[in-house]
Amino acid sequence: MEIKPGKFVVLTYDLYAGAGEPEETLMMRATDEMPDQFVFGVDQNILPSMLKRLEGLKQGDKFDFVLSCEEAFGERNEEHVMELDKEIFMVDGKFDDQTVFEGNTVPMMTSEGYRINGSVLKVTDDKVLMDFNHPLAGENLHYVGMVKLVRDATEEELHPRHSCGCGCGHDHGSCGDGCGDCCDGCH
Repeated sequence: MEIKPGKFVVLTYDLYAGAGEPEETLMMRATDEMPDQFVFGVDQNILPSMLKRLEGLKQGDKFDFVLSCEEAFGERNEEHVMELDKEIFMVDGKFDDQTVFEGNTVPMMTSEGYRINGSVLKVTDDKVLMDFNHPLAGENLHYVGMVKLVRDATEEELHPRHSCGCGCGHDHGSCGDGCGDCCDGCH
């Protein structure tokens, strides 16, 4: 059975950044114990350029391809590095230093209600410098792996239940009211 829309796909692979440079850096490994699994054409978290490279492959096929940064997460955009007021990160009147510290990734909500992740670059007395670029922006990516399974997707896999987007895995409809009860909520 080949990879095409509506098929449940299981992959193992190594993902390297810096393709075309003298030394690539291993960024992620999808293993037999923790493979990458998705429904082809349904899961919106898979890069379209990756889908093009995988379409038509069969169980047992190996793959080895490079995505340019334009095909992957684009160039870094300095406009996505922002200085935010520290007040945004107050919980019960106190700055949330358990979540907001240099090097940590913090889930945020845009004014349109979309969930995005930001990397904390610096914390000062009154500001937090955040980078909202994808961590792999500006990188050429190299995927080396194998198709472990291709099968028809189940009805449930074709029509997944969506969570509130805060990462808690529960369906609150939107982040806010119910979300804070079961997880740390969004900032």
